[in-house]
Amino acid sequence: MNCIVRNVPCPAALLILALAFRPLAAQDQSADTALVEPVVVSATRAPMSRGALPVAVTIIDGDELRDRGIGTVAEALTDVTSAYVARSGSQGATTSLFLRGGESKYVKVLIDGVPANEPGGTFDFASLTTDNVERIEIVRGPASVVHGPDAVTGVVHVITRRGSGTPRVESDIRAGTAPRMQTDTTPGAGRPDAMHTVHAGITTSGAFASGNYSLSVASHRSSGLYAFNNEYRNTVASGRMEFTPIVDTDVRLAFRITDYQYNYPTESDGTPSDSNAYRAEDRLVLGVELQRRVSDRVRAAVALNSSVNDGGTDDAADPGDPAPSSFVSQDKTRRRGGELRLHVLPFDRAALVAGIQVEQQDQRSQSQSESSFGPFNSVFRAARRNRAAFSELVLTPHATVTATVGARVDDNERFGTFGTGRVGLSWRPLAATRLRATAGNAFREPTFFENYATGFVTGNPDLRPERIVAADAGVEQDLLGARATVGLTLFAQRFRDMIDFESTGASCGYSYCNVAEARSNGAEIEARARVAGPLWASVAATMLRTRVAEPGFDSASGGLFERDQRLLRRPDRTWTAELAYRTTPLSLSARLLAVGDRDDRFFGPTGPVRTILEAYQRIDLTARFRLTPQLATTVRVENLANTHYQTVYNFAAPRRTIQVGVRATN
Repeated sequence: MNCIVRNVPCPAALLILALAFRPLAAQDQSADTALVEPVVVSATRAPMSRGALPVAVTIIDGDELRDRGIGTVAEALTDVTSAYVARSGSQGATTSLFLRGGESKYVKVLIDGVPANEPGGTFDFASLTTDNVERIEIVRGPASVVHGPDAVTGVVHVITRRGSGTPRVESDIRAGTAPRMQTDTTPGAGRPDAMHTVHAGITTSGAFASGNYSLSVASHRSSGLYAFNNEYRNTVASGRMEFTPIVDTDVRLAFRITDYQYNYPTESDGTPSDSNAYRAEDRLVLGVELQRRVSDRVRAAVALNSSVNDGGTDDAADPGDPAPSSFVSQDKTRRRGGELRLHVLPFDRAALVAGIQVEQQDQRSQSQSESSFGPFNSVFRAARRNRAAFSELVLTPHATVTATVGARVDDNERFGTFGTGRVGLSWRPLAATRLRATAGNAFREPTFFENYATGFVTGNPDLRPERIVAADAGVEQDLLGARATVGLTLFAQRFRDMIDFESTGASCGYSYCNVAEARSNGAEIEARARVAGPLWASVAATMLRTRVAEPGFDSASGGLFERDQRLLRRPDRTWTAELAYRTTPLSLSARLLAVGDRDDRFFGPTGPVRTILEAYQRIDLTARFRLTPQLATTVRVENLANTHYQTVYNFAAPRRTIQVGVRATN
């Protein structure tokens, strides 16, 4: 059956009806743990159970990702409500996340609490893998009051596994294949017509007398979707250690090291013609935190963190090119910060978290190019410091009510002082009903390039931060004795002082200015139910409306912002649905992803032109079978129907991909 009802695939519509009307069988006690409320550490300054939070949160379990054979965080995020992932080609290509219709720079990415974004919010998910991940927490909505700059429409927090029990070793290997693009006229003609991928990793973890640990090393390789110059490699090492050196004092150490390279044959318009271009990146994320219990009502914490990203592009002249050109760049960005905070219980049913932060940011950027216009060099070095004070009060005046009030002031030596705040309320008027609402603001600081770039594009040191004001309200309802849950969230957001490039030189002098304004409003629908025994069903939908209210200086039809038009690469409708059978020896799942059409830009010979990417549906199947308590095998088929689709205009997405894996523990 192939039908669409108001942009809703028929299988998804039928699943909604099944969730609403089918009586559920008696609950299987073996899966009771699936109903335990998890503790969330990313949404507020104090850890809270998900059921008490006033903000919208999605939690992705690391073990489930490994069972499904999902190796990247970007793949995991495709199932998250209000999240749209766009990738420019095969695995390893530039990958962006758009959350609740915001810009790709509007999501703060944390790895064990350490900011991994470049200053200004830029983050490429291409190299972020799920190796050694315990869980991923996704907070939807403004969170600058908690996490500072760039947490505009949400936060993605990747948390490394904690060790437990006796020492153990876990190893896994996965291999896959998919058809390559048909590129018989390219320099790669005659190469094998299949893309091959191999992922292998080993993890050791356990507990010792005063703490626990986990250490992991993994390697990821792919021959690429295109027929030539499309190899990908990524080596990742990560670890976490917690211990108690003395009574009432806890120490946590965490790190992640990434060594990544991606060869890309495509030009900026998606045409595969480059035989030697590649991007490389070395990233180190390091965090240490010490917590001390001062008294029954006071706990103090000191945290230090560092994130260093050293990478660039090498695009030498192609052999035999009649008009040779080349480009080489190298960027090193560092974020080093410290935090001191106090957790206080001033009285019963109240918790207060207050603290101060300081962060030093710096970047060194250089590039060299050679073209028909002659040689060109660009170099800049820049640094800035940010200081902040914050506080958040959590009140529980009644067992069914939780209220939060938070405030933060950032003082940046480049753009000055900026204040943010957020209030939230969660209320259970009935045991099976939960209402919640939040309102707040957030901001994105300019990137170093927007502030300090030299060369063809010049930076503007007087830029103001981009701003957002947002509110949302939601309801969750348990049905059929809590064996099913349905939720609805409505949100409204206004983006102001958005930074746009002025290309005529008339107003900003071929630089960046705070000019654009846009709105993003929508609805999120989520439902989950146990259909019978170990058979589960879930469905989620996002209805989104984005509009540009003020286009800025670039008013052409191919501009980044066009009045009364949609923001680029934001689908109006997205649906996901899953039917899963989960037992200890066997786990099966079928997932449907349906994405509506969205606007994009095509960079043609006469300049950028606005175009539309067609809607698409994709079905993924996964099977995990435990051969013995120590040995399990997984099979994953992605894009079962071999659908042709694109998430970035003129950049192909993988066709049907088959992946087989084995995981062993001692």
